[in-house]
Amino acid sequence: MVLSIVLSFVILIPLAMQLQLENSRRQVTQLDRTTVAFYPKSQWGQITELAGLEVIKYPQVLETEFGTTVIFEVINVGRLEGRREVWAKIYSPTGHLREGMKIWLELTPQGRNRLEFFFTGTAAEFLESSIELGF
Repeated sequence: MVLSIVLSFVILIPLAMQLQLENSRRQVTQLDRTTVAFYPKSQWGQITELAGLEVIKYPQVLETEFGTTVIFEVINVGRLEGRREVWAKIYSPTGHLREGMKIWLELTPQGRNRLEFFFTGTAAEFLESSIELGF
């Protein structure tokens, strides 16, 4: 009988470890406005602030009469869950700041995650611009 009680407690150890892992996934760190790290497109492979989040460099661009909707696919390597603020800066080919914006990134551990925002210029203007994301 004592052996069965000890075994039942030993079996609970993996459960506690799994629950701790799941809890850490749900804790998405929020943007620290005093130390925002901006990443150019060439460094979007591993975003260290969000457990190795990867942003796919080639967006889906949908132009309308009012502006352009831009969608970047995101790979949630750390399987984080939650909502996180992301900043974006779009620069003209000459290096002048064209537009800045705040984007909300919704992270789910499965399925597609994406950064979606609205750019007030045309699709051609966006595609010739450079973009930096702040995490």
